[in-house]
Amino acid sequence: MVNPVQYHLDTQNGTRLIYIEPVYEEIAGGDLFATGRYILSEQNAVRGEIRFDGELFEWEWVGNNSLGDENMFQIVKFIREYNEPELELYLD
Repeated sequence: MVNPVQYHLDTQNGTRLIYIEPVYEEIAGGDLFATGRYILSEQNAVRGEIRFDGELFEWEWVGNNSLGDENMFQIVKFIREYNEPELELYLD
């Protein structure tokens, strides 16, 4: 994932619109490096973060109204399987 995306998460309490934003760091030469971190926000407020380390991942949720494990697994799966629409032409 290169650009932030909107994810419509269907929960028992209705659909929640979650914004997923990848975090990049600038390295020597001005190149950007994908950190494996994704900021999750909802209703213009940061709600949590997912961090990937290879096949392992962890998440941290801030505040009330947590998504719960099952919903977080759905978001993790979405991030892993996501193909950037603008880049699909370049993928084999």
